Amino acid sequence: MSNWVDVTSASNNSMVHNSTKSSAPKTSLGKDDFLKILTVQLSHQDPSSPLEDKDFIAQMATFSTLEQMTNLNNAFEKFSNLQMGQYASTIGKEITWTEGDSSTPLTGIVTGVSLDNGNFYYMVGDKKIPMEQVTEINEPSGNSK
Repeated sequence: MSNWVDVTSASNNSMVHNSTKSSAPKTSLGKDDFLKILTVQLSHQDPSSPLEDKDFIAQMATFSTLEQMTNLNNAFEKFSNLQMGQYASTIGKEITWTEGDSSTPLTGIVTGVSLDNGNFYYMVGDKKIPMEQVTEINEPSGNSK
């Protein structure tokens, strides 16, 4: 039998609060919140019927999964920012691309970079060019170094 603590009724004295944090309500729980809930559960469990091993292991596995997902999300965010910086270096350069089944190459000057649903696009005027359609990147015609 599991001994779960209703954390909504646990006293605020049993949880650690940081006075520097905003008092605005949170919309999601993080790993710190999970550890606080686990600590409250353990401190309020019935000594004659402690939390069963399998329940504790399941909670620790959930915490481990949460932590790994948070780390993975942070790594993807850093990678995305790095890619955006690399793609931004093409702004002002001339790109060549093909659309669909057309074999006729099109060219234009990159005016920006866009990220939409996890995919990067070069902006040429008001047109979004998917990265995989680009076949060439050059200095604009007429510019000499």
